[in-house]
Amino acid sequence: MTTQRARVAPHRRPWTRLSAVSVVTVLLAAGCSTAADPEDPATELLFSPDPTAAPTEAASPTPQALTLPDFPTDCTELVPTRRVRTVVAAPMPGDTTYVFADALPDIGRTARVTCGYGVGAGRGPGPAVEITVNDYESDEAAQARIEVTLDAAGDQGNRVQEQPVGPYDGWVISDSGAVSLVVDAGTRTLVITMKRGIVERSAEQVVLERLATEALGLPTETVVPEEPDE
Repeated sequence: MTTQRARVAPHRRPWTRLSAVSVVTVLLAAGCSTAADPEDPATELLFSPDPTAAPTEAASPTPQALTLPDFPTDCTELVPTRRVRTVVAAPMPGDTTYVFADALPDIGRTARVTCGYGVGAGRGPGPAVEITVNDYESDEAAQARIEVTLDAAGDQGNRVQEQPVGPYDGWVISDSGAVSLVVDAGTRTLVITMKRGIVERSAEQVVLERLATEALGLPTETVVPEEPDE
């Protein structure tokens, strides 16, 4: 099967995410009925900048510092079960499981937590939704593991495409049975896997991104309901 990819190596990061809404600037020129008198002092102020004036520098926006939440010690601290059910917006009975893995110095991993949601709910083996968070000793160690994951997915014939999550790079990996979102958050990586059939395919990436936002402690947009027509 031909591998489909649209990604870049995490450590290169050559692109900047653009807003979904394009901003168009419209310049309007107003005509004058009479020509400006070059002898008029007001004309001199309008058309002859003061050569002694210091140039004005545009203020650079200050990026908002993002702080990852503390490494979770249970699933309630990662993403509570009730929040998973709310985001998925579908019945998801079954148990929630928690697994903590020790450090792996050989790959630079310091800790790993995996939470399974909807385990034993009659949807086959494994959880309906699984969230795994890893901490590494450096950005480079984390990015190396992401590369291994993406390469392995491609080698298996899975589809890999870019899907940023807030300020972080992310990739969606999909096959016939499940869809996953892998996120590069510096020294922390996040992998969210959801079985196919839990939600409509058109909603899968939205659900995964929302769960990642919850797990990474990113701010979410507030939707203000419209006023009803009187």
